[in-house]
Amino acid sequence: MNLAGVDLNLLLVFDAVITERNATRAGDRIGMSQPAVSNALNRLRHVLKDELFLRGPDGMRPTARALELAKPVRQALTEIENALQPTVFDPATAKRTFTVATTDYASLTLLPYLARYLMEEAPGVNLHTIPIDGRLYEKLDAREADYGLTALGKVPSRFGRADIGTDRFVCMMRTDHPLAKYSEIPLNEFAAARHLLVTPRGDAHGFVDDYLKDRGLSRQIAMTVNGFGSVPMIVEASDLIASIPSIMAEKCSEFFDLKLLPCPVPSPEGIVGEVLVWHERLADHPAHSWFREMVKRAGADLNMKGISWPVQPVS
Repeated sequence: MNLAGVDLNLLLVFDAVITERNATRAGDRIGMSQPAVSNALNRLRHVLKDELFLRGPDGMRPTARALELAKPVRQALTEIENALQPTVFDPATAKRTFTVATTDYASLTLLPYLARYLMEEAPGVNLHTIPIDGRLYEKLDAREADYGLTALGKVPSRFGRADIGTDRFVCMMRTDHPLAKYSEIPLNEFAAARHLLVTPRGDAHGFVDDYLKDRGLSRQIAMTVNGFGSVPMIVEASDLIASIPSIMAEKCSEFFDLKLLPCPVPSPEGIVGEVLVWHERLADHPAHSWFREMVKRAGADLNMKGISWPVQPVS
């Protein structure tokens, strides 16, 4: 195909529509009206001799040809964007936004440090967070997020990663809880207590249960929540105990009347570790290099705040 006869702006429209699956949202994304988006799609259909998108109950469904084009078009547009970006980045004067898909653990512990750094060093730089929703890699591929910040193991080769920090689990309970009298909770009394479990996936099972099962014990999980934010309020108002990361626990204890003790169940190695993930297309951009250093710096500051009890990891 001779590119001289193709309006390359049509590719911007195609990329926005296949990302949003909706003409109105695609137009908002690239600053065009819905009729203009529809007109551009019709022109592109004529050029490529394919319908590209079909209307369905869940939005605009891409055809096989559109799905085939999605990745190479996005890669080509990214290369052009990177080529036109400034070669230097001055955080003191920069105006831009970074979008991070993350969990409430990172939001409650790491982001306060980042907020301070941005206020002091990059007042024109904004940080927006969105939920991961079980779609981290898809959101990074589709450019719905610049970064992911969560606990991960291996990541696909098309992504870069930086390990921001690790943590260990501790037990949180109200100050007059029957187990608060101990300096180290006996395992059998820990198992007999009523537990609150943080489970983003909603399943009432964790590494603690595997450890107890291997020793002929089990626990009652009386309540589950899908995030850490409500844990200190629930624990303070009930007889429930929660096993949560020490950094989170110490932050909560600053605002609530809580007792923190070492968890009698050893923490699996690396089970809590903030991992920053990004698409390799961002690897060499000066602004993104700066942002990654800010996150690593926040992680280093945060990791100095955790409770440093000597806890042996599960091998």
